[in-house]
Amino acid sequence: MHEDERQVELFSRAGKAAAKRLAKAAAKKAVLLAGKALAAIGSYLLALIGIPAGIVLAVALLICVVFAAFYSAMPGGATLTGVEPSERDAQIKIYAVEQANRWNMEETWLVSGEGRWYPSQGGIRLGMLVDRFGQDRKLALEWGDVYAPVLYCAAQIPGEDKFQDEEWVKGELDDAAENLRPWFYYKESYVEYCDADGECDRETVYLLVEAYTIKGHYTFKYRWVTKTFPDGGSVTYEEPAGQERLADGYSNYIKPYIIRAWDIPDDEQAVLAARAILEAGAAFSAQAENTAWLMDKTSLVRLVSGASIPAEFRGYLEEAERLTGIPAWFLAAIIERESSWNPAAVNDDTGCFGLTQLHPDYWPDWAGRYGFDAEADKWNPRAQIIVGAYVLAGYGADKVDWDGLDFDDPPDALKRALARYGGYGNDVDAAGDYINDILELARAYGSRPAAWPVPGYYDISSHFGWRIHPIFGDRRFHGGIDIPAPTGSDVVSVSGGVVYAVIDSGSEGYGLHVRVRDAQYEYLYAHLSRVDVRVGQVLKPGDRIGAVGNTGWSKGPHLHFGIRPPGCEGDNGWIDPEPGLRGLDI
Repeated sequence: MHEDERQVELFSRAGKAAAKRLAKAAAKKAVLLAGKALAAIGSYLLALIGIPAGIVLAVALLICVVFAAFYSAMPGGATLTGVEPSERDAQIKIYAVEQANRWNMEETWLVSGEGRWYPSQGGIRLGMLVDRFGQDRKLALEWGDVYAPVLYCAAQIPGEDKFQDEEWVKGELDDAAENLRPWFYYKESYVEYCDADGECDRETVYLLVEAYTIKGHYTFKYRWVTKTFPDGGSVTYEEPAGQERLADGYSNYIKPYIIRAWDIPDDEQAVLAARAILEAGAAFSAQAENTAWLMDKTSLVRLVSGASIPAEFRGYLEEAERLTGIPAWFLAAIIERESSWNPAAVNDDTGCFGLTQLHPDYWPDWAGRYGFDAEADKWNPRAQIIVGAYVLAGYGADKVDWDGLDFDDPPDALKRALARYGGYGNDVDAAGDYINDILELARAYGSRPAAWPVPGYYDISSHFGWRIHPIFGDRRFHGGIDIPAPTGSDVVSVSGGVVYAVIDSGSEGYGLHVRVRDAQYEYLYAHLSRVDVRVGQVLKPGDRIGAVGNTGWSKGPHLHFGIRPPGCEGDNGWIDPEPGLRGLDI
């Protein structure tokens, strides 16, 4: 089978499985949300979210499972498929996005160091999400988080469709966004860049130390590391060293909110409602903005590369590789397949949890065996990755010759290890699809390392963070890095991905620029003089995107390169690109 055909076939299998899982999970959440008004607002809900073609199966299954009870008793019940968002629907979604973004920035406080600070306010309010690794962006409110409690509230009002009252809807969205706003606390740190001659510069950065959000209450730890480059230079900075979840989001945040807001008893119903709101909100946002987009465009296997490994987990993967011998790119494939890089993921059927989907029955023994606390470290990504690597090694992956691995004919020891890890016991045949999925992802991660965006030009004239703007002269946050190079120099894709926008803003902003998305991030290539790609084109690392230029707000030819999680609005959400680019063989 041709490589492209094999990738498409794999994605088809993965897509169908994902759609079924999405439908099953969404059905459970919708049942929890069901009330007397749910049938009346179901059509509106689907219109607001939109129905991309790639998830029609998921939507159809959801409708059958959730709404059949309502429509079986209603003669001539209208179908809910194919509903197009109206202009009013779109405006309400935009309003929800705006409110989420506004309140995400409200409680952003600079504090003196690591520790617990909530509910205090630091001496300086930053007014931005500024964590260097983007951990705050992943815990911030999404539009679905704001919308879900309003949907729940409407479902509790019998005999009325409150979504016809725009003033009511906006008022409820305002209230939900304000009362469910996250609290973020940051410490000031620095990154020190040294050249081969020992000349060093320091740049100020900010690191998230505590987050109190609807997705959980977390504290974060860091450790200093120094990385050297082939040219003799080095970079010294603090990288994530672990996190602790002090409380989940639904019990300490959403449940008290809905009890206060709607004057309901503090009982099991409130617990179910809180869980439903949290999970449905995440499903709304992810289904509309991320999962469906990828399923519509191309194979996940063709999108992943070394660049799409989240920066905050890279140090843990390298540590696990040193401890167990299992390559970081192979562990990345396990995580992509098991949890899509979500350290809070839980399998509703088995209870397996975290990035590496560890079984709760065995976790206490595994955690203690490998130096972790079973309770305190359960939601610690470092523990999840390292313990998962040790478990896989213990199943026989430590016997694999990774340098000589043949992906088309993998050794029996690896197949047996993966079968056991995937919950298939010794039945390698039954685990065939699971094994093939991981091998295809591992091939992609291992063979597609991130590329430097301007080959031959490695100086960075402006790093990520606060700076004096070269044109306007005021202090502004620089959401990327600037790489100076002569006009016409090649600009190449750092990652795999799909081109989703080519924009020419003339003499303003980013000028002529290209945006690319992969499974984890959006990539920005700005101030170009020429574009050599088209919207919808699939890229791999190193593919030419265009040429360095001086368009937009620019004082000389250079590439502005930025990275952020998908779904961010406007010019928000950028994270430091350098942790993802460091260590490239340039």
